Amino acid sequence: MGSLIRPTTIQDETQIIDFLARIFPLADHATLVDPSLLRWKYWEPRLDCPDPRSFVLERDGRIVAHVGLWPVTVRIGGNRERGVNMIDWSSDPLAPGAGLSLLQRMTRSYDFVYSIGGSEMTQTILPKFGFRTVAQTLSWARPIRPWRQMLHHQSRDLRLPLRLARNIWWSRTPARAIARGWAAVEAGAGAGPDFPAERDDAFFRYLQQCPAARCLTFHILSQSRKVGFFALSILREQTRITGVWLEDPSPENWRTAFHLAQEAALRHTDTSEIIATGATEASARAAGEAGMRLRGSLPVFLFRKSGGTDAVPLQFQLSDHDAFFRGGRLADFWT
Repeated sequence: MGSLIRPTTIQDETQIIDFLARIFPLADHATLVDPSLLRWKYWEPRLDCPDPRSFVLERDGRIVAHVGLWPVTVRIGGNRERGVNMIDWSSDPLAPGAGLSLLQRMTRSYDFVYSIGGSEMTQTILPKFGFRTVAQTLSWARPIRPWRQMLHHQSRDLRLPLRLARNIWWSRTPARAIARGWAAVEAGAGAGPDFPAERDDAFFRYLQQCPAARCLTFHILSQSRKVGFFALSILREQTRITGVWLEDPSPENWRTAFHLAQEAALRHTDTSEIIATGATEASARAAGEAGMRLRGSLPVFLFRKSGGTDAVPLQFQLSDHDAFFRGGRLADFWT
């Protein structure tokens, strides 16, 4: 029968679960092999992207490689470009070149393909196939309920009392106050930003259907006018700032957005920690001023089918890859 690359359907569910469970480490299985999450990732209809979101390469009728897609459409100049972040990209070690064949198929099919972080092997392979490092996405965190966090923390050792004392002080250290007249109000179900952005209402309706993480969305108001938007995902004991979109993305407005997101996490959730990621200088400065601390960074690799060297207008937030919902069965705090 030879080799065949094809989009998957829900009839492939059992085979894909078996394949991913065999290829990926056991620690990843909570996200990878949960059937309801698998259906949502790959086959739940999306009005903002009706194209297939999962592909396999078969050899003699057997799956030897798989890739899932997290799509986005951006405006560059007067044109709309379709791009994807590759998720759950994997190949059978006994099938050399299978994963690379899927990678090449994606780079031919979309205007751009990007990857945030990835395994050591992934980060070694991508530059050899024309991917460039275009940014570093930074990760930030702050404890918001340290006593509750102590009860659920993954590291239960002799440092726990010191961590608790530090996090109590950290959570109570006031961030710089925001200007008067700013507020966050919960958006209606499936509502998105009221101004042009790379994500629209259909995308947020899709996020709110996620079976693994609860998604809350908020309009940012300045003097009662909508000037921004943010989304939160709640995964066990952690609130994740899924994304922030601003009419005027100044450092001051970013800081206000992060401040309002922390207030929303305290008002609308019972989580113990809040995290955010981003790749812009303004968001990095604002995160620190809003009381969060840097917890790590990951490179962003980009391939442009046109051969262009310019980056794409994405902030590489949690909404731009599977970190929106990815996680194990237990809390995994960053603080």
